[in-house]
Amino acid sequence: MKTKLIIMTLALLSSPGCTNAQTKELSSVSYHRSGMRFDDCTDIRVNKTADTYTLVFETGRDENNTISFEIEKSDFDELAAIVFGMSKPRKERHVYVRDLMKSLQVSFIKNGKTVYLNYSINQRKNKKTAELEEQAVDLMYKWIDRYKKQFEIRFNYSKGIATPTEIVAHAEPAELVEYLGEFVEYRNQGKDECGGREYGTYRWKALKPGVVTVWLHEVSLGDDDVSNFTKDYEPTACYIIDENLHVRYSKEETLAAQERFKKQKKYNRRTE
Repeated sequence: MKTKLIIMTLALLSSPGCTNAQTKELSSVSYHRSGMRFDDCTDIRVNKTADTYTLVFETGRDENNTISFEIEKSDFDELAAIVFGMSKPRKERHVYVRDLMKSLQVSFIKNGKTVYLNYSINQRKNKKTAELEEQAVDLMYKWIDRYKKQFEIRFNYSKGIATPTEIVAHAEPAELVEYLGEFVEYRNQGKDECGGREYGTYRWKALKPGVVTVWLHEVSLGDDDVSNFTKDYEPTACYIIDENLHVRYSKEETLAAQERFKKQKKYNRRTE
C-alpha cells in the first residue's frame, strides 16, 4: 500500500499541471514615459539574449543620451518575480490622459509561445498590480543609478533646514568634470514644519582622466564672496578619474591637498 502511494504521488508531481509555472520565462521588459515637450521622453528596455541580460536607457531625442550595460542574472530574476505577480492588463479607458503617457510592456515565453502584456496609464489596475508596476520601474531606475555612480563624483551632505546657512560646492579642474547639480535625497521636516534636516548629494560627471579636488562647506547666507572660496576653505576630498572614466576616492590625494592648503595658509599669514 505504501509503495502504491509513493508511485501515485510521483505521478501527480510529474503531471503537466504541476510543471506549468516552470514553462514561463521572462524575455523582456520595456518602460516608456513621455510628456508634452518634444524632448520629454524616457525609454528603458531590459532584454534577455541567451545568457546575457542587457539594459538600454534613453532620454530625450539625442542619441548621446543613450547608455547600455549588462545586469546580473539575479537582477533579472528579481524583475521577473515582480512582473509575474501582476494581474493581466485590463481594457483601455475612454478618458485619456493626454499630457502624459506611461506604459510598461512585458514579454515572456510560455509553453513555447511568446506572450506580450501591455500596461498603460489609461488602464484601471488593482492596488497590487499598480504597486508592482511601480516597483518594477523603480528597480530599473535603481540599476541605472548604480551604473551611473561609477562615472560620477557624488558628495553627500546634511544640514539643518532652519539654519541661516547654505552648502557651497566647487570642483577643480573644471574641464575634467561636468556639474550635474544638487539632489535632495531626503528631508526630515518634522511635524511643526520648522527645524529638521536635509540630506542630499552634489554630483559631477567624469569627462576626462585626472585628479579632481572638491570643496564642500556650509557658509552663512548672503555670503556672496565665493571668488576666494578655494583659497579660504580647506579642500574636502580628492577623486581620481581613470582612463575608463571610473571614479574613486583617494585618501592620499585628499591628505596631500589638505596639507598644501595648510602650508599656504601659514605662508600667507607670515607675508601679510
